Amino acid sequence: MIHPATAIHPATADFGPAPQLAFDGLLVGSFYAMLAVSFGIIFSTTRTFHFAHALTFTVGAYAGVVAAEAGLPFWSAVLLGALAAAFFGVASDLLVYRPLRRRQAKQLNIFLASLGFLIAGEAVVQYVFGPNSRPLPSVPVTGVQFGSLATSSLQILIAVVSWLFVLLVAAFLRWSKYGLAIRGVESNAVLADAFGVSRTLIFVLVFFIGSFLAGAGGVLFAARDTATPGMGLEPLLAAFIAVFIGGIGSIAGAAVGGLVLGFAESLGAIVLPGYLTNIVAFVILFLVLVVRPRGLLAPRTT
Repeated sequence: MIHPATAIHPATADFGPAPQLAFDGLLVGSFYAMLAVSFGIIFSTTRTFHFAHALTFTVGAYAGVVAAEAGLPFWSAVLLGALAAAFFGVASDLLVYRPLRRRQAKQLNIFLASLGFLIAGEAVVQYVFGPNSRPLPSVPVTGVQFGSLATSSLQILIAVVSWLFVLLVAAFLRWSKYGLAIRGVESNAVLADAFGVSRTLIFVLVFFIGSFLAGAGGVLFAARDTATPGMGLEPLLAAFIAVFIGGIGSIAGAAVGGLVLGFAESLGAIVLPGYLTNIVAFVILFLVLVVRPRGLLAPRTT
């Protein structure tokens, strides 16, 4: 990210760094919003704590890096990374979670299997690609100035793409046949079975959608930073916290939770040193769970 000029502008003279930090929080929160939707649609529909979603994020990033290193354009790398992550996510469900669900495994067992899958997967990624970071080549980045606010064109692009994906998922869930089926399984899986909705198909679909978003996020993250074997853990934690802040089962809640998290982490730098800003997310999560245990915008139960 390009930092603003050191001169004090009239718009920020009375507020110090707060406007710039709020702007940064909006951009970061937009990315968190997409990741929260990617995790939330899987969790709210399947009730699977897909901790290995972090590995899906990493797989998408490395697939995008490999595509870009092969000479493909940036947007082709993003698309290929997202598709690779989508199929990887579906494979994760079919090979890891579905056998456990058939045996009626407890949620703790499924979580531990997901955690083990993540650790093993990160080791495989490190073995294949090495421990060193891999940048996404040929990403055009320019400085962007909005009055006293400064950022990069890549940060703006990530925010726009993030909201585009969030809106597309929201539209799909609201107006499509399969979106209605997803919402039916999410609210009452047994009743949806009675109406002939294939829970197996819906699970595959939500893993595909959620993993596609995670993969796209991974490529965009690698473009902004670099790809590393353990890169997915911190974004996953942000997505998880945002989902519970916003409310499980609400796309709007997940998006709002991501924004809240982005603003809080960025503005927290005003009063906290940089190495402590990460605790802001957990403080907000604790406060929300105390005041509104179901989240800020959780759908009402009947």
